[in-house]
Amino acid sequence: MLKILIASEDANKLAEISRLSSMVGNFQSMSLQEGLARFPYHAGRLRMADLLVLEVPSIGPTEMHGIETMRQQHPELPCILVTHAPGSEVLIHAMRAGIRDVLAWPLDKAQLAEALRRVEATHIPRVRSDAQVVSVISCKGGAGTSFIAANLGDALSRHHGKRVLVVDLNRHFGDLTHVVSDKTPPSTLPEICSQIERLDANFLDACLVRVDNGLDMLAGATDPVKASQIQKDKLEWILSVMQPNYDFVIFDIGQTIDPLSIGMLDHSDLVCVVTEASIPYGRPARRLVDILRALHYSGDKIRLVLNRSGRKNEVPRATMEEILGIKVAFSLPDDPAAVDEAISHGEPVAKLSRRSAIARALHAMAGQLAVPPEAERRARTEPVSPLRRLMLRTRST
Repeated sequence: MLKILIASEDANKLAEISRLSSMVGNFQSMSLQEGLARFPYHAGRLRMADLLVLEVPSIGPTEMHGIETMRQQHPELPCILVTHAPGSEVLIHAMRAGIRDVLAWPLDKAQLAEALRRVEATHIPRVRSDAQVVSVISCKGGAGTSFIAANLGDALSRHHGKRVLVVDLNRHFGDLTHVVSDKTPPSTLPEICSQIERLDANFLDACLVRVDNGLDMLAGATDPVKASQIQKDKLEWILSVMQPNYDFVIFDIGQTIDPLSIGMLDHSDLVCVVTEASIPYGRPARRLVDILRALHYSGDKIRLVLNRSGRKNEVPRATMEEILGIKVAFSLPDDPAAVDEAISHGEPVAKLSRRSAIARALHAMAGQLAVPPEAERRARTEPVSPLRRLMLRTRST
């Protein structure tokens, strides 16, 4: 998927180009309301984009010099120029500067689609070691998404040496960071969104809570009013800054299904649906699974997490699988003593109760997620030799 950076000083034109881009193809678009003179302050954004769509109302010698300077600084970044009534002189200078296409404003949807298709046809994906994105979501409050997201991140960093960032996207009084830390967050997700023009790797790094070696957290909205500052395009841009610096980015989405959360689900490699083996969770959990399937997420992407299993009078696991139409991928035991102690101390459960049932289950869950996707697919498709089967059986006993 092409990551398109759309740049213009005019907010209305930014919105219109973004709208047309979404209509003509499956692209990830990000907006930059800046002029050419301020592009050096956004070098990080330009480096992370696959294509720049640049709108400049009129092009004189100053603007052309700015375009040429930008092209010299980012020669590997394809650029489509949008301007009013481009003349032959502008076309010649643009071609010499390495501009792929020059389109007239107002934009014609068919011409934009053709220009984007030409870039897409010749696009060679950059070699990126981007983080694997995992979203944790539930159908009801109190299911344990925050505890699981935070402590799964801890298990990945503690036991597997992974660099993990856990992001609080629960927009109703989010307090995810306090599940495993007593530190005051230096900044929150809404505050970062309100200063998105400053965002680069260094700025983001200064906004995070350092929980332990390898585990960082980004605090969410402290109240629903401030949560309104979190917008889809800004969140996508923040994710693009996060991914190169981590092995895993885990989102605690909570229970909200809306364009913002769907945007992060779209970018996720795995969606962990948290539920309990009880009657109140059966019907809403099935609706949530149906919604995720209606969004065309594959079966490999959706993982069912059965939390607090092993309690009295719970619905049998096989019955829950039949109700939800999906197999349980991870089962986390009911371990209230260890969980309550960890939350009350603001510490990871594996730090306070390393041998507890819940800590061992999260360790096992992290172990499965830490396997590279290619290796996991190979393991599912390749036949297991009799000797290997015997070794696995012996190890499990």
